Amino acid sequence: MIRNLRKWAIVCAICMLGGAILPMTDSVVAAAAVQHHKDEVAVWKQWVKKNAVPMQIEPENVESIKKKDVFQDLQFLKPLLKDKRIVSLGEASHGASEYNSAKVRFIQFLHEEMGFDVIAFETPLGDATAAYARIGKDKSEETMNKAVYGVWQVKENLALFEYIAKQSKTDRPLILTGFDVQATTESFMAFGKEWFDTVDPKQGRRFEQAEKNFIEVHSYDDMKKFRNVQKDLIQEYKTLQTFIVKNEKKLNSLMPQHKDMVPIMKRVLQNRIDVLDNYVEHMVQIWADKDAKHLPKASYLRDKMMADNVAWLAEEMYPDKKMILWGHNYHIRNNNSTMITEHNGLGFTNDPYPTMGEMLPVELQRQHYAIGLYAYQGSSLKNNNETEAVQLPHPAGSLEDILKASGHPASFVDLENQSLKQGTSWMYTPRVAKAWGVLDEVMIVRDQYDGLVFIDTIHPSKR
Repeated sequence: MIRNLRKWAIVCAICMLGGAILPMTDSVVAAAAVQHHKDEVAVWKQWVKKNAVPMQIEPENVESIKKKDVFQDLQFLKPLLKDKRIVSLGEASHGASEYNSAKVRFIQFLHEEMGFDVIAFETPLGDATAAYARIGKDKSEETMNKAVYGVWQVKENLALFEYIAKQSKTDRPLILTGFDVQATTESFMAFGKEWFDTVDPKQGRRFEQAEKNFIEVHSYDDMKKFRNVQKDLIQEYKTLQTFIVKNEKKLNSLMPQHKDMVPIMKRVLQNRIDVLDNYVEHMVQIWADKDAKHLPKASYLRDKMMADNVAWLAEEMYPDKKMILWGHNYHIRNNNSTMITEHNGLGFTNDPYPTMGEMLPVELQRQHYAIGLYAYQGSSLKNNNETEAVQLPHPAGSLEDILKASGHPASFVDLENQSLKQGTSWMYTPRVAKAWGVLDEVMIVRDQYDGLVFIDTIHPSKR
């Protein structure tokens, strides 16, 4: 490599001297640049081949998890995560079977061997917590369907919810929760109504109607109509907050195994008020104007509230526990505002904004390890149940092109602990990588993630 760098320096010097040694035509310069790039990429790939750690991705079942050394392939994570309190697991696309399986296995290992006792999904805080409050009463598939968004209600993730159910019967449960603030589901609405009904049926009905209205306003296409109901709906949630404070002891007695349900319900009601105060009006503007230009502001506000929820869970709800976060790469990465070219749902922007991982409190950022998941080829299942293939070919020197050199079906690369040298300079310089397998994003990879999971081939999840 040093020899090649010297050659490149000579070529550049010749250019500056006006071609004193040989005529430097555009084609000669271009050819030299191409060769230099090829040599550089080759060195990067050699480093990846040597340093990427192969890993299994199939989750363990209740029986196999008892076997000795079942997580032998993941032991390399212990020194990387020993001082971390929050580990985030991303994904370039929703609906990829191998992404889900790899994350489930990571969670099992982190809980079994590294003391991570909370799993929080990018899913509504109330829904996930209410589903967990019924753990053992519902079947694992029901828990999954009540707790998380439809994109993660898939067969590959059932092993996780079976594991959560099993651990709930031990002295070290894996606590299930969420950190999102978006509109809720009928299952959470029914849970809250039933719970409040036991103390005061009037408040049960109030909660049910407020939740119905909360869901409905997200689809309004008339700002005046939204303003007419906004103030009253906020007041309804404030009334429910007062009800909880006055009846906290009784409500707690109805959830003897889940004392965290009352403070979390308080938090959910405050989330509702905050969402109605700012986020929803941008959604209404989108529908009213039939123009997605308002989406970036709405997305920013959502990520800010999600970051606040993660901070609240870590600092107030579970201050003595280590947490795992599950979400899209976009939300969990460390410095989204420094993305060079970013896909924002509308197209591309050179003015990106911070997302959840970047908006965590500074102390939690120090204790955070963000893992991005990418794939070389294959396809995933979109929200509309159609499949979408990863677009090929990948450009030479792209993230996917470099990581494929590992030669493994699935592998892990640590970024956080790598110093700058010839083999690692790809981490420190702009790289293109595919979001959703089809949208090119440009980033300095090490600024965004602390580690990477790379899957050679992905397949659509099974709903």
